[in-house]
Amino acid sequence: MTPRDRVADLAMIRAGIAAGTAILDTARAYAQVDAPLYGEELAAEAARGTGVIVGTKGGHSRTGANTWDADISAGRIRSDVETSLRVFAGERLELYYLHRVDLAEQPVEEGMSALAALRDEGKVARIGLSNVTVADLERATAIARVDAVQNLHSAMGRESAEVVAWCEAGEVPFFAYSPLRSSSNAPRLAAMAAARGVSRQRLQLRALLESSPVLSVISGATRPETVLDSLAAESEPWDEDLQTAYEEDLSIKA
Repeated sequence: MTPRDRVADLAMIRAGIAAGTAILDTARAYAQVDAPLYGEELAAEAARGTGVIVGTKGGHSRTGANTWDADISAGRIRSDVETSLRVFAGERLELYYLHRVDLAEQPVEEGMSALAALRDEGKVARIGLSNVTVADLERATAIARVDAVQNLHSAMGRESAEVVAWCEAGEVPFFAYSPLRSSSNAPRLAAMAAARGVSRQRLQLRALLESSPVLSVISGATRPETVLDSLAAESEPWDEDLQTAYEEDLSIKA
């Protein structure tokens, strides 16, 4: 795998923080197999002293160039949390997710119980679930409060609409990952972006943000320029013409 440029990666994250990023998102599964803590180490260094929250995850890690595991057993989650605590050099992690509930052999209740115990011990402040269904969430909340949900949900796919609705009903923050997946076929928004002199991606992110009061997007940008463009989506003007264009583009996907 291609080695990362630590200086460039830190510069990218810091550019986002300087422009108003409030939450960083990372996980060991995103890192290379020979440097599983790289993302957490970057986030810890960049966020230190800024007040920015870092959300990280456990129960899922890379085992090879293109292979991963999924284990939300109590022992694994506790071990992963303890490792992350050492990386962040703190007594508590602000937001911690069960990463791949959908792929794990263990029931969601096992991982949720482990995180609930860690929250009671003061080692985790907020519990998140990632890659879940409404049924998973109902089972998890029978154990303890869920503070955040992170699922695949793109502007043109709206893949987790039912989960977003569940989050709205309970006022639970929802974080959409891969928000620009399958986003090329959006001719009306593309035309409006060209007229405004902004990127099509910015308008698609703006449309997704407008779709729910509990929704935030996770930008997977790799350059400062795209980080800043993604952040600009939040303040991009929204009006009836944009709403109509978005709905028409969605109808193409239907």
